[in-house]
Amino acid sequence: MARRTDKRWKILPPGTFAGKKITFASTEQVDASSDIASEFMSTIFNLDPGDYLISDESSIPDFTPFDEPDIADVWSRIDSAYGINQSDVGSELLVRIFESIVQRQKTQ
Repeated sequence: MARRTDKRWKILPPGTFAGKKITFASTEQVDASSDIASEFMSTIFNLDPGDYLISDESSIPDFTPFDEPDIADVWSRIDSAYGINQSDVGSELLVRIFESIVQRQKTQ
């Protein structure tokens, strides 16, 4: 595996990550709203199922370019598509957005 340093690639010695574990966050809440999640990812980010991986800790910035820290455009698309805004949700977590969408749909 290589790491970029000072515009040069540095080769990491074998075993650098030996013994390290990666723990993926739970997907329990995302799984409970999988239909909403699938529709949302397609509508807002133009991603098809299988093109993304989300967990209960995934948030809007996880799906925006690194060089574009402003997520106002994403919230604008969410408001347009689902009629909810950031103040309605109070969080950038996708599972909180999905919960707000479900609540909005129940009241309509």
